[in-house]
Amino acid sequence: MKNNSTPFFSVIVPTFNRAFIIERCINSILAQEYFNFELIVVDDGSTDNTKDVLDKYKDSRIRYFFQENSGVSVARNQGSKLAHGEFLVFLDSDDYVNDIWLKDFFLILQHDKTDVVLCKSKLTEDFKNDSSSFLAGTFAINKNIFFEIGMYDENLKFGENTELNWRINFNNCRIDTIENSNITYDITYSEGGANRQNKIDFFYYVIEKHKGIIDKKRKWSQLLYQIAGVNCFYLGRKKEGKKLIWIGYFKKPLNLKSLGRAFYYSFKK
Repeated sequence: MKNNSTPFFSVIVPTFNRAFIIERCINSILAQEYFNFELIVVDDGSTDNTKDVLDKYKDSRIRYFFQENSGVSVARNQGSKLAHGEFLVFLDSDDYVNDIWLKDFFLILQHDKTDVVLCKSKLTEDFKNDSSSFLAGTFAINKNIFFEIGMYDENLKFGENTELNWRINFNNCRIDTIENSNITYDITYSEGGANRQNKIDFFYYVIEKHKGIIDKKRKWSQLLYQIAGVNCFYLGRKKEGKKLIWIGYFKKPLNLKSLGRAFYYSFKK
C-alpha cells in the first residue's frame, strides 16, 4: 500500500523510562503491511536514554516530542493534538502489535462510515487467551470524534481507557469490530492496574463525573461499588469497604453473587 502525503492513521505512543523495551513496540509498528501512517512518540519526562533509542530510527514517519512528566493521559492527548491523521490509534510503549494491525483497521474504515474500530488483544502470559478488553492499541478512533467527546480524562491515573469507552458508548458512536487479536498486551511492565488505591480513586471520581448515567445502569453501578469496597477492605479500610459493598448490592438486589459477596465481607475479619 502506497504512502500518501497525509497519513490516514496517527499512531500515538506515550512512554516514560521505557528505553529498554520501546524498540519492540516501535519495530512492530514499522513492520505494518499498511504504510500510510505517522508515528508520534510522546516522551513523558523520561530520565533514561529513550531519546537516544528513538534517534537511531531514520524513518520519516516517526515524530518525537518531549514533555515534562504529566501522566499517560496528558501524553496521549498531546499526541492527538499534534496528529495529522484522520484516525488516531494509541499504543503503550511496552506492548506490541501484529503486522496486519493497521491493515485490519483500514479494511473496515475504507468501506464503512464508522467512528471507532475495535480489535481483540492477547496477554503475554497466555497467547491463547483472546480478550475484548478496551485497551490502548485495541481501537482506532476518528480524530474529530475523539476531540468532541473530550479526549482522555487527564484526572485519571487508572481506568482511563474504560472511562473513555463509556463516553464512546454514551455518545452513540458508530462502532465496528475485528475478530483478530492484533495487539499483545504485556502485563509484565503494567503498573496502574495493580494499584488498589488507584482503583478506589477511579471509583470515587467516575461516580461523580457520570452520576446520572451510572445511577441508571444498575448492573454497572453495583459492580463499581463492590469492586471499590473490596479494594478498601484489603487496604485496611474495612468499615468503608463493607459499606460500599452493601450499597452496591442494593443498587440491583436479588443478584445472588452480589449478595454472597456482601455477606462474605460482612463477616470476614
